[in-house]
Amino acid sequence: MNRRLGLATNLFPVWVLIGGVLAPVHPSWFAWFSGEFITWGLAVIMLGMGITLSVDDFKRVLKMPRAVGIGVFAHYTIMPFLGWSIAHLLRLETFLAVGLILVSCCPCGTASNVVNYIARSNVALSVLMTMCSTLGAVVMTPLLTKWLAGVWRLKPVRK
Repeated sequence: MNRRLGLATNLFPVWVLIGGVLAPVHPSWFAWFSGEFITWGLAVIMLGMGITLSVDDFKRVLKMPRAVGIGVFAHYTIMPFLGWSIAHLLRLETFLAVGLILVSCCPCGTASNVVNYIARSNVALSVLMTMCSTLGAVVMTPLLTKWLAGVWRLKPVRK
């Protein structure tokens, strides 16, 4: 039984791809997962990962602040630059470009921690980097969005 569960877990990217293709085609299949369900779903996911971690895991991560710093720095440089670059390369309309840049400037979340868990990598490091990038988002998201998306001038909407 454990081997089947391992196979299902390793196929996580396939499940995400299937869901990403089916959701726009049949949104009603996924509409039930909203509101309270999202909150509880995230809580269960975070609890599930959290019970796999120990205080020692975080002690080890705290001994490598450089890794956390590099990760947070990369998060607020690589992702926003890629969002800005894609918007320019594809010559997106203003509202799409600004939306893409805004999303690329936002902090990572639970999904990145889940992927780290599935990959059997350093989940404590991922959680700490998520925490740091989320705290930094208070300043960095508006600042980067203004710098990168500010070049697009919003056109008035005609009624």
